[in-house]
Amino acid sequence: MLQSLAPMPNRSTSSFTLSWGLLNIPVSAYAGTEEVRVQRKEFCKHVDGEGNESWQPVGRAITDKSDGSIIDRSDVVRMAESTSGVWVELDDDEIAAATLPRGLAEVETFIATRNVGQYLTEGLYQVRPRRVKGKSDPSGVKALGLLFEAMKARKVVALVKVSLRGPARYALLDAEGNMRFVVTADAVRTPMDMPVATITKQERELALALIDSVGVTTPKLVDTSALAIQAFVDQKAAGVVPEAPAEPAPTSDLLGDLLASIASRKEKEAVAS
Repeated sequence: MLQSLAPMPNRSTSSFTLSWGLLNIPVSAYAGTEEVRVQRKEFCKHVDGEGNESWQPVGRAITDKSDGSIIDRSDVVRMAESTSGVWVELDDDEIAAATLPRGLAEVETFIATRNVGQYLTEGLYQVRPRRVKGKSDPSGVKALGLLFEAMKARKVVALVKVSLRGPARYALLDAEGNMRFVVTADAVRTPMDMPVATITKQERELALALIDSVGVTTPKLVDTSALAIQAFVDQKAAGVVPEAPAEPAPTSDLLGDLLASIASRKEKEAVAS
C-alpha cells in the first residue's frame, strides 16, 4: 500500500481501453500525485508617466527569431525534421497514431513482482473502471477485478504499452491499480565507476553503530521544502531575511566525526525522552 496524504483524485486525467488477450476493459487513469511547491510568477518594474514605480506581471510573448517581432500563438505550428532534412508538421495525434492508437493499452507481458526493482519508473496513475455519468459498468468492474485477482495470485505486474498524451510508452500496472511509466533502458545512463575505499574494521563498526543510533524506520514522507520556502517568503515579505547556513566543512577525521555523530544522536534521544 502506497503512503498517501494528498486528497483523493476526483476527476480522471485520461481514459483508455486495457487490452488483455481478447478481453477489452474500459478504464480511466487518475493522477496519483500532485505538486507541493511554492508558486512563482514573473514581474518587471514599471514606471508610469509620473515616475511612480510598481511591479507588473510579465506576459508570455512568442517572437519571430528572425526579426524579434511578436507573433500570435495560433500561427505557431510544431514541426519535426525528417532523416532527409525536410521539416514537416507533426501534432500529438499523429505521434500517437504512429506508435499506438490513442486510448488503447495493450498488455504485452507480465513481470514477476520481485523483478520490478530492475526498472526505473516515474509518475503515478490510479487505474480504475471507467465511469459513465458517474456510474461504473458492472462488466467492466468484474473484468478489471478478474485481471487484478489473477495478477495478485501469480505475484506479477502487467507491462502495458499505452498512449495518454503523445507517443505510446511502456508502463507497469500492479494488482492495486497503480500504473507507473517506465524509463526505457536506452534513456538510462550507464553507471559511473565507483572508487574503491579501504575500510577498517573499527570504521565499519562505528558506521553500523551510527545507522543503529539514527534508526531504521519507514516514515510517511511529506514535502517539508515547500513549507520552508513559504516561511522564507513570509519572513522576506516582513523585511526579515534569514542568513543562509554556513556550508559544512568536508570530513577530515573520519573516526572523530563518526564518534561525534553517535554522541550527538544520543544527546538528541536523551532530550527527546
